[in-house]
Amino acid sequence: MIDHADFSVVVKNRASPPKPWRWEIYRAGRKSPIKQSDIFFESVAEANSAGKLALKRLLSDYPD
Repeated sequence: MIDHADFSVVVKNRASPPKPWRWEIYRAGRKSPIKQSDIFFESVAEANSAGKLALKRLLSDYPD
């Protein structure tokens, strides 16, 4: 069973302005992301919100 606390959303600056931000989903114990956004965002807040939604969708595939 997947422990949902093992997952986190991280926002990183991965491109040049005006849209440098990308969300990445990590699982505990891994150095590389298990999923990342295909698009870039103008702000950290936008990327974070989209990343949390993506994580929620990902975890819905693995119910408690």
